[in-house]
Amino acid sequence: MTKTKKKVIIVESPTKCKTIRGFLGREYTLVSSRGHIKDLPKSKLGVDVDNNFTPQYIKIRGKAKIINEIKKVCKNSSVIFLALDPDREGEAIAQHLAEELDSTTPHIKRALFHEITPDHVKKALDKPTSINLNLVNAHKARRVLDRIVGYYTSPILWSIIKRGLSAGRVQSVALRLICEREKEIKAFVSTPYWTAEAEFTTEREENFKGTLWRIDGACRKISTKDELIRLKGLIKKGTKFSVSSFRITNPQRVPPPPFITSTLQQEASKRFRFTAKKTMLLAQNLYEGINLPEGRIGLITYMRTDSIRVNKDSIEELRHYITGKFGENYLNKEVRVFKDRKNVQGGHEAIRPTKVRLDPDAIKQHLNPDQFKIYKLIFNRFVASQMSPAKYRQKEVIVSFMEVDFKSEESKPVFLGYQLVSGDAVERGSVPELSIGETVRVCDIEFKEKKTEPSPRYTEANLIKKLEENDIGRPSTYAHITQTLFDRGYVTREQRKIEATELGLQVYDIIIPRFSNIFEVSFTAKMEKELDQIETGRKLWQEVIKDFYDPFVIMLNKTKEEAQKIKESLIQTVEKKCPKCQRPLTIRWGRYGKFLACSGFPECKYSENIEVEKSEKNCPECGRILIIRHGKFGKFLACPGYPECRYTENLTHDAPCPMCDGDIIIIKTRRGKLYKCKQCDFSSFYPPTKEKCAKCGKGLLEKRNKKVCPICDKIIKKK
Repeated sequence: MTKTKKKVIIVESPTKCKTIRGFLGREYTLVSSRGHIKDLPKSKLGVDVDNNFTPQYIKIRGKAKIINEIKKVCKNSSVIFLALDPDREGEAIAQHLAEELDSTTPHIKRALFHEITPDHVKKALDKPTSINLNLVNAHKARRVLDRIVGYYTSPILWSIIKRGLSAGRVQSVALRLICEREKEIKAFVSTPYWTAEAEFTTEREENFKGTLWRIDGACRKISTKDELIRLKGLIKKGTKFSVSSFRITNPQRVPPPPFITSTLQQEASKRFRFTAKKTMLLAQNLYEGINLPEGRIGLITYMRTDSIRVNKDSIEELRHYITGKFGENYLNKEVRVFKDRKNVQGGHEAIRPTKVRLDPDAIKQHLNPDQFKIYKLIFNRFVASQMSPAKYRQKEVIVSFMEVDFKSEESKPVFLGYQLVSGDAVERGSVPELSIGETVRVCDIEFKEKKTEPSPRYTEANLIKKLEENDIGRPSTYAHITQTLFDRGYVTREQRKIEATELGLQVYDIIIPRFSNIFEVSFTAKMEKELDQIETGRKLWQEVIKDFYDPFVIMLNKTKEEAQKIKESLIQTVEKKCPKCQRPLTIRWGRYGKFLACSGFPECKYSENIEVEKSEKNCPECGRILIIRHGKFGKFLACPGYPECRYTENLTHDAPCPMCDGDIIIIKTRRGKLYKCKQCDFSSFYPPTKEKCAKCGKGLLEKRNKKVCPICDKIIKKK
């Protein structure tokens, strides 16, 4: 008997292998490429600019063994399915695998798995396609463009500031947005203004609050002290206002569409403070498969998408689910269809659960806490999208006196509709039934001084939204763009806000003025559109790169000529002399920021911290006053006598441990500062305070500007 030839399925993830293997027969063999198998070389440009920008892909170090394993598995197979992710990256991996396996072989086919479920995978295998060369070319163009920009511009930063820095076609535009916002904030001049809030009472002794709305017919705040004095004299306790407008409306609120990549990242950031990178890792887990009692299955559809469309079968299944669980009243009368915005690729559906019957609460025990949060977020958003609108009853009253108007509003839900699932129902204000012409009396009034504020710094969610609105980057790149800025030290996160560092601002000042057109928002958006046109076959990838390359080289050569002048202009000499050779000390950049170094480097290698922050402690070994230094894990105390004295210790928090009153040390982590006790096992990302809990006597923590007890508020588990 002849041995039956097997069918081979190649995916990029071992986890996906495990899931698919669970619901396919023995005739299939699954193998993983573990991501890309080829890339441009790290040590050189890897692009032949004189030969139509041909990329010189090589096998990634360490992947030769995996490629040989794949070849061995595919040898004598009846058919090979290249089932990599259904996007540009996946198509590029499929093409590289096909080249290694001999792409001319007719039994190599492309399978597109938009969700990892038995039905979908079997249908995809029954209807395979061929590799989409337009997608491959779009990926090739992006990779070549990014390599050209990074390879030629990053060394300029190395020569001027320090090695290890980088510039990127999209990364530098994101940095530009952050730095320009930072410059706006620093240049902003705050001006004072005043608001007023009054409490009114009716003749029936019903109270309601109103805020100052109009002055002399214009909707505005109090802008001058003279006007403030006038209004304070005009409006006092007992002043009678007349109801000039009273209306009741019944507005409806419709649900948002299912998630796409950017909106999922934004919502996860707002609700759970997850970074874009963490959100995508969790979504990847849910897409590739979770172990359930009925077997391993992918819980969500492909998570890198910019389209909000959903297929008809899934919508029909969802509408049956809504009717069965919530009743007919909660189902929107007609199928709600959401329209994609312009320039959407539309290759994938919106992010949705693969099986609406898999309720998050029913499978909670099979997910870790963070997976559950993301799955429930996706599930509820999808379910809400076909539910009926939320209905509200809204009252609005305007009361007037001497050309001064106060407004009061009340909004209460009368039918939750989709908000039964989304949980974002809003109830605010309280306004009694009033009639036009009725008199109400001021029983209290408060004027508050405020100051105009600049536009706030971006959060990661805001930045991703800004990138998406301006067509910068694509769903698969948002998380990578923001993470690169953090990794390079160009930005830092303080209370969820992204703040440009001094290094980031210096990189901006060097790169942006000299490549203003290349790293410009509209230019980058135009490039993204051209990459999309390559994907649809409307443009040749080499032409797009040539149109970019020619003006780029002119700017590049000019900047290279100026590099030494730029460096000299940035060198700051201080009055202090080198203690070893008496040359002037200069400010330089290093791994942990700025420091002082001898201008005679490399002959003299003397260096010291640029700003020495002294502590109140003495070195226990030599008696010198310990200073605060910066290291990989944050600030620490060190002896200034280094290298003769190498004593160091962790920096301690100014409040004691809330559990045992021991010393708290501060450790820098990716999630932020960790406050850890040296004596007990207490640790928290919330800083301890010196205040004590009135109930249990333990120390309080500061959580989002509120004082909380680690025991009573269940911040940590009681031992």
